[in-house]
Amino acid sequence: MKLFPYPAIRALARLRKSPGAGNRKSLMKIPWESFERRTIDHLRALVRLNTTNPPGNERLAADYLAAELGGAGIDPVIVEAAPTRANLIARIPGHDPTLAPLMLSSHTDVVPVEAARWSRDPFGGEIADGCVWGRGSIDMKSKCAMDLGLAVAIQRAGVTPRRGLIIAAVADEEAGSELGARWLVERRPELVRAGYVLNETGGFTLFMGERRFYPIQVAEKGFVTVKMTITAPPGHGSMPRVDTAIAWIADLIGRLTRNPMRRRVTPLMRRTLAELGIPPEKAPPLFRPMLANTVTPTIVRAGYKDNVIPGEAWAILDGRTLPGEDERGFMAELRDLVGPEPTLEVLKSAPPAESSADTELFRLIKTATEAADPGARAIPWMLPGATDSKFYAQLGAVCYGFAPVRLEARMPFGSLYHGNDERMPIEGMLWGLRLYAGVVLEFLGIRFDEVFG
Repeated sequence: MKLFPYPAIRALARLRKSPGAGNRKSLMKIPWESFERRTIDHLRALVRLNTTNPPGNERLAADYLAAELGGAGIDPVIVEAAPTRANLIARIPGHDPTLAPLMLSSHTDVVPVEAARWSRDPFGGEIADGCVWGRGSIDMKSKCAMDLGLAVAIQRAGVTPRRGLIIAAVADEEAGSELGARWLVERRPELVRAGYVLNETGGFTLFMGERRFYPIQVAEKGFVTVKMTITAPPGHGSMPRVDTAIAWIADLIGRLTRNPMRRRVTPLMRRTLAELGIPPEKAPPLFRPMLANTVTPTIVRAGYKDNVIPGEAWAILDGRTLPGEDERGFMAELRDLVGPEPTLEVLKSAPPAESSADTELFRLIKTATEAADPGARAIPWMLPGATDSKFYAQLGAVCYGFAPVRLEARMPFGSLYHGNDERMPIEGMLWGLRLYAGVVLEFLGIRFDEVFG
């Protein structure tokens, strides 16, 4: 592990905050239009940094963020769990030590691309058709750019928040967070201990018929990644048999895809469906992963020569667990589906997480979001996937997914996560930027007009 403070950058341009508790003598109000432009510039610059995981190299993004923060007088710290796998943490202290800090979290790694299938350079950060194009523009360098811009604006305005603000831009989320949030929580918890966390995947427009909703993530499923292995006698390809390892693993995969795990409606999902006006028994396919543990075969391997029947075949299974479930219960349910024969090995796992929707911050998010889009409703939501929030929650933080963006009905937003031609609609992001800044500033005890002119 390496630690990199930035005293040299800090010395370049220090703009001191007001010293007294609650002192709000403004040093430099930021024109809102220039803040919008600068945030889009940050997004484009971050997209151009190839932080594909594997191999990661999030140090590229950490250095960019450190230079911007340091230039505003914020002292960032970078810790590396492995060479180039950099996590950046920065703080703006609050003046009321009784209030738990707010952390704005993002991850800077992105998933690989199939460049030949893209319409534009996936690392070009181009603007076209009203969008910023590139890998990470949605997942999740847009929120990273928002967090960076907001921290810099607060610092340059010279205001002191009531509660402390933490900025976290971490590595390795796309591969399980072993070198990012999980590592920080287990090895450097003092850097990321917060009372509240705003993270990714919440606050986007969801169209249900003629109605508009904004899901605010308060829960996420856990994951259990399993290797399922079958062994059987090998043989010559010219002598067909029905009891080969390949035939057996194919049968098991078919069994898993045809037979879902037991259905269970958690209290959160009962509330979410009620707010949507959907009876649980009539939930459409979108909600089915939120109503059961799930298991999906994602990798299959067998064989090494065209005329040899292999003696082994294996598959990787992506398991997801509901809040209230655990690894042991999931494995028992999986065993019931596949029977006693295959070997099941857990490769990695992390528990589900759920935060209360009955908090000051959630009420603020809900009120502000509904005011920003009259006629829409903000609702609590469970994410079928996983984010770094599950690790921050282990330190006692209340974690919400809130990276707002207003979408048109025709925008294929969900399919662009990890998909080809990932792109962020600029107008929708700027709508979300205004909403996000207002929520964060109010929760910090700062008036919007103290920072932006």
